[in-house]
Amino acid sequence: MGIKVKDLAKMLGVSPATVSLALNNKAGISQATRQRIFDKLSELGYSDRIPIPAAENPLNIRLVIYKKHGLVVSDTHFFSQVIEGINLAARRYGYNLLVTYLTGQDSREEQRRLASLAPCSGVILLATELEAGDLSPFLELDIPIVLLDSYFETVDADCIVINNAQGAAEAVRHLLEKGHREIGYLHSSAHINNFRERREGMESALHAAGLELTEKMIFPVEPSVEGARRSLAKLLEAPDRLPTAFFADNDLIAIGAAQAFRDVGLRIPEDISLIGFDDMPIAEIMEPPLSTIHVPKQRLGMLAVYRLVSCINGETDESVKIEVRTRLTARGSVSSRRGIGGE
Repeated sequence: MGIKVKDLAKMLGVSPATVSLALNNKAGISQATRQRIFDKLSELGYSDRIPIPAAENPLNIRLVIYKKHGLVVSDTHFFSQVIEGINLAARRYGYNLLVTYLTGQDSREEQRRLASLAPCSGVILLATELEAGDLSPFLELDIPIVLLDSYFETVDADCIVINNAQGAAEAVRHLLEKGHREIGYLHSSAHINNFRERREGMESALHAAGLELTEKMIFPVEPSVEGARRSLAKLLEAPDRLPTAFFADNDLIAIGAAQAFRDVGLRIPEDISLIGFDDMPIAEIMEPPLSTIHVPKQRLGMLAVYRLVSCINGETDESVKIEVRTRLTARGSVSSRRGIGGE
């Protein structure tokens, strides 16, 4: 008569469910705990109860980094921190993290093939640059999937996202509290869901203050430091009066804009106040330090793993949208209202 699961669990000080996961070669426990259980079985003479690792490794999860156009998803601190969070959480649950890179040039057949290489228990898809129509090759995979950094109302899938509207609204309220009533928008020319939601948040905060975002207050720029500097330089050639403050879709745009303003002799924050979004490390060391919206980047990645593991273990049948709240980080790039020319 073999040893009972509950007896083995009692010996090791773990739950019967934990022992059951190990004996059935299931995910959801750390590799260290799994090995303790196997070592105890060997010690007690029950080596035959130790499962043979499956040929299709159930302890793999795959992160698919999809660069549809590469204008937003790049090798920045933002995405490296998200990936680090994914890796930390994967290791905590005893999973190996496999990473696949896809581009918009890859055919749909190639997407299916790459996404299913090296068998895995589930997929985290970085969907920052994607549209709903891009998802079908991944949703056809017969394994759990979690979408990270974008949400689609028409897609029945788990999504982990930033609360973009809340963050943008908080940024604009900060400018309003500082006395600014003419607030410009440095809006990315690359269209993704995150930037659309940030615009909605900005408009909401302005509307609550009795203001509106008019077209003349929107400054379309490329979503990179050099791109934003280049785009804004062209816009600044016109003699039109500028807003006293700007909200930028991300920190890279804000930093490029700061350089463009300085190029024409405008000072930050004396002439122009500026606030970004993401809280990249460079924001803290630029001069003056950039006020921005902090995003818990590692937490985003970790939540994606937690949700994926729950799906793998059959703990849920419903799709969810999890929004991670942001917070304001006020620094030196915003001052009390002071218009150009000493208004």
